Amino acid sequence: MNIKRWLISVLILGVIIASLGFMKFTQIQAAIAFGESFPEPSASVKSSYVERIEYSKKSKVIGQLQAKRTLDIRNEYAGLIVKINYQPGDFVTQDQILFELDTSIERANLAAANARLTLAKSTQTRLAKLLAQKRVSPDQVDQADADVTIAKAEIANLTAVIDKKTIRAPFNGQIGLTQYQPGQLLDVNTLLTSLVALDNTIWVDFKLPQTLPQLIVGDEVNIRIVSTNISESELLTAKVIAKSATIDVSARQLAYRAELKNSQQKLHHNQMVSVVVSTPSNQVLAVPSNAIARNHLGAFVFTLSQDDTKNWRAKSIQVELGERQGDLQIITNGLAGHEFIATEGAFKLKDQLLVYTQVPADTSLKGE
Repeated sequence: MNIKRWLISVLILGVIIASLGFMKFTQIQAAIAFGESFPEPSASVKSSYVERIEYSKKSKVIGQLQAKRTLDIRNEYAGLIVKINYQPGDFVTQDQILFELDTSIERANLAAANARLTLAKSTQTRLAKLLAQKRVSPDQVDQADADVTIAKAEIANLTAVIDKKTIRAPFNGQIGLTQYQPGQLLDVNTLLTSLVALDNTIWVDFKLPQTLPQLIVGDEVNIRIVSTNISESELLTAKVIAKSATIDVSARQLAYRAELKNSQQKLHHNQMVSVVVSTPSNQVLAVPSNAIARNHLGAFVFTLSQDDTKNWRAKSIQVELGERQGDLQIITNGLAGHEFIATEGAFKLKDQLLVYTQVPADTSLKGE
């Protein structure tokens, strides 16, 4: 009798459990059906093919213009300024007198030296005649010859001093803005003014760090004038004419000198310029900057490919980035050059996500 009760109880319990299981199963099936009634997650993006572009790496350094001939003019002798024959900033010609220092004492001594020379020559002539008659000794004639030589040397010395106190321009050029006045007393080696030659070319001195590609003599560099004047911001071309034999130990840089045309005299000595050094161009892979997605692992692009149902799916590929060229980002590693990628809106994607996009009509950029 007890066994029968237990069997009835087990049967009832089994029916209850089966009923509850069936109800739960139907609920799960309904939930699955409800979930499948929603569309698959997706994203709309713009797309393009990976491009191949001509790329030349550019490095920019600061350079300085250097006139081919420039000189600080100083006086070799002290003296009083008698006359100044230029105005600050004037253009002067070679051998033009710039400063005249007082030479009155030297000229007086020169007149006396000329008189002594005349007397010495006269004495030399007379003694030479007397020696022929054996009326004087050869020592007296030798002394007369020496007096003539000494007088000539004295004249040459005074003439040189007078000439050095007349300061002339050594070449054609433009005078600096230093200002002196007649009557001013100058000490020895005083900086009087500067002189800059106005040649048809000017030098550009610059340095390149040893970590950058180095140049050879004959290479060309681009020069941009550092100026707010838009008309002067155009790129000029200079040719490398010399380079240093050694690298600067303190800065680890190699010095170069390039030559730049300056026929219109718009460029000035000591003017600062920007020197753009370019490497030979070669083809590289590039993608639009908005195609780059980033996370803690690095940079990615999403390639788009069609699945069995012809729907586009996203796949992330990690890439290494180079420099930017305008709106393009150079890719140094990770892509082969034929990929179809997401661009605008790529940040919304993840692997295997359904993507809606329009294939570009112009596929000429596709890097096969």
